Amino acid sequence: MLVRSARRLPVIAAAVSLLGWVAAVAFLAATDHRLGQLGRADLYGLGGSGFVFMVASASASLVGAVLLVRRPEHPVGWCFAFLGFSVAASGAAQDYGLLGLVADPRGDHPGAAAAAVLASSLFVFWLITIGLVCHLTPTGHYLSARWAWGARLLWITGLIWFGTILISPTKLEAPFADFENPWGIEALRGSPLMPVRAVTGLITGLLVLVAFASLVARFRRSYGDERRQLLWMGIAAVPVPVLVVVTFVAAKADNDVVLNLAAGGFVAVLPLAAGLAVAKTRLYDVDRILSQAVAYLLLSAVLAGTYAGVVLLLGQGVGGVAGNSTIAVAVATLAVATMARPAHRTLQDTIDRRFSRRRYDALRMLRAHVASPDPTTTVEHVLRDALRDQDLAVSYWVPDKQVWVTGDGRPALTPVRALTVRRGGRTIARVSSVALEAELVDAVLREAEPELDNAGLRAAVALQLEDVRASRQRLATAQLDERRRVERDLHDGAQQRLLALAAQLQAALINGQPERLREALTIGVEQSQTAVRELRELANGLHPSVLADGGLAAALDDLASRHRVQIAVAQPDLRYSPRIEATAWFIACEAVTNAVKHAAADQIVVHVDREGADLLVVVEDDGLGGADPSGSGLRGLADRAEAVGGHLDVLARQPTGTTIRAVLPCGS
Repeated sequence: MLVRSARRLPVIAAAVSLLGWVAAVAFLAATDHRLGQLGRADLYGLGGSGFVFMVASASASLVGAVLLVRRPEHPVGWCFAFLGFSVAASGAAQDYGLLGLVADPRGDHPGAAAAAVLASSLFVFWLITIGLVCHLTPTGHYLSARWAWGARLLWITGLIWFGTILISPTKLEAPFADFENPWGIEALRGSPLMPVRAVTGLITGLLVLVAFASLVARFRRSYGDERRQLLWMGIAAVPVPVLVVVTFVAAKADNDVVLNLAAGGFVAVLPLAAGLAVAKTRLYDVDRILSQAVAYLLLSAVLAGTYAGVVLLLGQGVGGVAGNSTIAVAVATLAVATMARPAHRTLQDTIDRRFSRRRYDALRMLRAHVASPDPTTTVEHVLRDALRDQDLAVSYWVPDKQVWVTGDGRPALTPVRALTVRRGGRTIARVSSVALEAELVDAVLREAEPELDNAGLRAAVALQLEDVRASRQRLATAQLDERRRVERDLHDGAQQRLLALAAQLQAALINGQPERLREALTIGVEQSQTAVRELRELANGLHPSVLADGGLAAALDDLASRHRVQIAVAQPDLRYSPRIEATAWFIACEAVTNAVKHAAADQIVVHVDREGADLLVVVEDDGLGGADPSGSGLRGLADRAEAVGGHLDVLARQPTGTTIRAVLPCGS
């Protein structure tokens, strides 16, 4: 039960913070309505600087609620929830105190004096909370034991300061500077209380600056994601020392407007920056966001100064015709427009170099290579130098082949960890790197996208060339194997028969007997006929005469007569170029032979048809299936198809069987 309650506590605190802000706004609206009826619209709590405080309260309450829900264990969420609630309570107390003490002092407004005291003192807790946020962001822990003592002293001196404000027998803080503190103890007037109040107030302010210094020290010691988290704080925390000084000066000068704007300003901005830091939001963009924001801020100042300087120069220094306001404005506008782009480039480069020198150098190296590629240097080598990772490897995606290849077209190894680079929705490359700074790698790869795309196209061409070289080698090897087969068949067949025939005839001549000579001649005729038949079969295997005489349909019919093959030729009377006919016949013949020898097929069907300007040859069997397209036999058939500008596909059928489909260009 206790565990469940503890889990609900952050959600309850978040709800209380948000509902407290809503209740405060509703209370302010009701009080402002009463002030309007009294004719004191100048005291509205939701108008002027009071609106800044309500925005600050909303910012702190909302960030606190989000962090309490998402990171309930992180103390910064609790700090902001308390800060939002206290700012809202302070605004409501001030508005009610003004109603009861200033606008309607004779009315019935119980507790108006107490509200004025709280409104004059609750700001102490704002400073304490902001100091704690600076100490605990982004990790939720103090930077060290020494810095933790700074936070403890902030609490101690802040509480003492708050207590002395409550009981000091003096006038209240603005806007109640005309009223004595109703809780003040008159006996303490002239006692050391007032010096203690002044000293603790000064120390509290200094300890807030110390808390800011802890942020700076943490940033100097941090790296990686923690450093990027702190960059979010840099957006809001940099002006904090100035605002704290302005707050104290405005308080001493009784300038209520400046005080409220200064105090409410950093109370409104700081929660957003700290919330983004704790939640680790867009860490890999914070460098760019911060550098660009600073660059545009400085650019605006430079352009505004230039514009004002040119107008003053022409209006006062030159005089005469040039002093005409229209001419001065036109010249100033032209000057600003002319220098805007180069000034922005110069400022951005300077700031980038200052924020992250390594990132700046890496991007500059990539930009130089993309703008003017060096033919002797690949983008892979440039990425290695830019990221200082000599083990970096780049592989490129070839969509036609559905493979990853290196820059020279060879098959790429599958990396353990890699980043995929896409451009225009297309996958173009894959980069494996052991660089620890993921943001730097992402930025460099974004800059390298055009050159990686170009390198991927070159890798695809290199892959095609490699395929052509491999295909030529396979064809040359196949031709050599074919010549050796022919040589072996000639040696073992017709040559042996003819040699035996010559030996028999020589023996018969030497013997001289007519019967022996007649028998040798008879055997010689039979052997010569057998040799002629073997030679004809051998020649038909190389290029059957029926193919040259009768065309592809006749050659396939001859093939069917020697195997159990069904032939379906759509247009048997058509003739094609000898090269196309020979290729189609060889593919059909080899596919049938493979089906008979390796697939144990019972039925083989050969289809031949026209498909536009292509000749389509399809061989289907009902064999075992499982044909390997990368095997030497089928790869050789594909090489033959590609050699005439076509292609060959091997398709597995279900549950068994194989389909070989060759598309050969044959013209019109």
